[in-house]
Amino acid sequence: MPYVQSWSELPEVEVLPGNFRRSAAGMKSSINRIRMVHPSSTPLHHHVEEEQMVMMLAGEMDVTIGEEVIRLKADQVCVIPAGTPHRFQSVAGTCSFLETFAPPRFQNLIGFLGKVF
Repeated sequence: MPYVQSWSELPEVEVLPGNFRRSAAGMKSSINRIRMVHPSSTPLHHHVEEEQMVMMLAGEMDVTIGEEVIRLKADQVCVIPAGTPHRFQSVAGTCSFLETFAPPRFQNLIGFLGKVF
């Protein structure tokens, strides 16, 4: 049985200054909707077990993956392999993107979002 929830009903949490996240997870993957308000950035970090995919919905941001800096624009997708150092940095205005993780990052969840079936 699927679980359905509106993004607008999920809690939005400011995880870093200017960086707002809404999260949902299943048993084998998770997804976040991120809204970054310039100026905002994440520190250089990596995820030991999780592969991360990012799909830009609106705006632009610079993504550092390893030693390379890539400007992601709306409708572009990038994949960040597990264990790869990366960071996100806003460019101007507001940008929004979806990010998925496999396996899921349950630590991103705030509050009750569904049932385990």
